[in-house]
Amino acid sequence: MLDHVAPFTEIIFPTVYVLFFLGTLLCLGLAHRRIARQVWLAGFFSTLLAVTLVGMPLMPVVDMHKFSEPNDEERTYYEVRIVDTAGNELEFDDRATPPTVGSRTSTIAGDMVAEYDDAERMAMGEFFVSNAIEYRAEIESGGPPVSERLQPPRYVDDERWTADELGEYEAFEAVRVYERTITFTDDTTAVESNTERLRLTVDVADHTITEHDNT
Repeated sequence: MLDHVAPFTEIIFPTVYVLFFLGTLLCLGLAHRRIARQVWLAGFFSTLLAVTLVGMPLMPVVDMHKFSEPNDEERTYYEVRIVDTAGNELEFDDRATPPTVGSRTSTIAGDMVAEYDDAERMAMGEFFVSNAIEYRAEIESGGPPVSERLQPPRYVDDERWTADELGEYEAFEAVRVYERTITFTDDTTAVESNTERLRLTVDVADHTITEHDNT
């Protein structure tokens, strides 16, 4: 259905938007009549049903249906991974660095790639590694403190490090920053591609910084 509608979106979107508010004003003016309320509710829920069937966000109900947030066709963000002495990588558990969690970790990682100088990169790398070492010791000694275990579940979709998982890694000594690019289909309802490339390595043990150009 979306393929048939797509060529007319430049007309349909503004038309529906304007008609919705004109219809609302008209119904407000005739609010004393029961039929006006019924017509408005029918139009409102018909619009919700239409955008759900079409699979495309449509103003003014863009926040009121299962396609609640229109995505760009391409999204790029950054991931931090901790590296042990054998070169094995582990996705960073940002519970190790409470000031930088979720999207803030991605923002800092992006700044490490594009904005920070080498001194700032090394300082940030040392911050990640030292906190990861402390957090790892905490987990391997029996788990996080009671105060943390009593916190509500995090809204982000991630996995907490476990003692069994950490047992497979040697001592942490470096961080790597990856750039991940996700491309969506034209209607932004499915992932078309998901690629990553290594952008930066900060080796705290050797005090070296390596920029990677994988273009």
